[in-house]
Amino acid sequence: MENKTSLLLIDDDPALLVGLEAVLRYEGYRVFTAKHGRTGIDIARESTPDLIICDLMMPPPSGMEVLTILGQDPRTASIPFIFLTARSSSTDKVHGLLSGADDYVIKPFVKDELLARVKTILRRRQKAPVPSSTADRDEIQHLRNEITDILRNSEVNWEKFVDSLVHMLGLRNNETEDHAWRVMNLTEKTAIELGIHGVELIHIRWGAILHDIGKVGIPDNILLKPGDLTREERNVMMMHPQIASQILEPLGLPSATLDIPLYHHERWDGKGYPDHLAGDNIPLSARIFSVVDVWDALTNDRPYRKAWSCEKAGEYIRGEAGKSFDPRVVDIFLEKVVSYS
Repeated sequence: MENKTSLLLIDDDPALLVGLEAVLRYEGYRVFTAKHGRTGIDIARESTPDLIICDLMMPPPSGMEVLTILGQDPRTASIPFIFLTARSSSTDKVHGLLSGADDYVIKPFVKDELLARVKTILRRRQKAPVPSSTADRDEIQHLRNEITDILRNSEVNWEKFVDSLVHMLGLRNNETEDHAWRVMNLTEKTAIELGIHGVELIHIRWGAILHDIGKVGIPDNILLKPGDLTREERNVMMMHPQIASQILEPLGLPSATLDIPLYHHERWDGKGYPDHLAGDNIPLSARIFSVVDVWDALTNDRPYRKAWSCEKAGEYIRGEAGKSFDPRVVDIFLEKVVSYS
């Protein structure tokens, strides 16, 4: 049965357009198609679809020009945008993502991968919370501007990138900065062992550093409390993924980056938060990071307890495989990244 979610496909390859339309209609989406960029712009303005999938390399206007034009129109500026292209240059990807695209899929695409990315982006759009006051909106916009400036220079100097983000988030102390480096490095190593390389690995690094950005909206008396949280306090703490979404969604960051702050508290068995995702429905970058984050928490001192030994932490994580964590990620992490088995 067709649902109310509508997608717009823009591509000058008729065969690809027909095939992709069939795939998406089979999944129940309403689909609009356009063979030219100008036609796509007109359809977007008239029908305001929930998501646009657009070829990058087309006769004028190109995909990048379509993105720019729609981004300047208040009617279409907030519509999520995926580039579909045969070009795999890291420079092209970073340029497109910083220009406002939400994701970048390489032709020939894998059907299941494309569908997973479509569902993730649509789910994030539906869950995006609304700032509660003008002050909140101003603070959030300031954070967005700072993050954008930092990310534009992230490939030049990684030490400066980490340092700038830690400083920006108001978390300037040695423990937090060390934590940022540790989780980024362990996440990167795990991702490489799982076959992730290139620009996607860069995006996962960004997500690892930004994983707790939502905590800027959590009151200090809860965030810094040395003892156990009450049920009410825990409910407030569990809001930080939604706050992260509120801050990061408009920046057009790639899925591999956004998925870590939004979904690293989901559990393999579906008992996590905020969306109770389960199994492979949890984005891979978030599944990787959730293991890394718990390992780092367990093996380092916290205000309320001393660090666990690697053996004890490894036993705990192994015991949570298939419950909290993806069993395959657990195996790779313990056997190849931290060399505990």
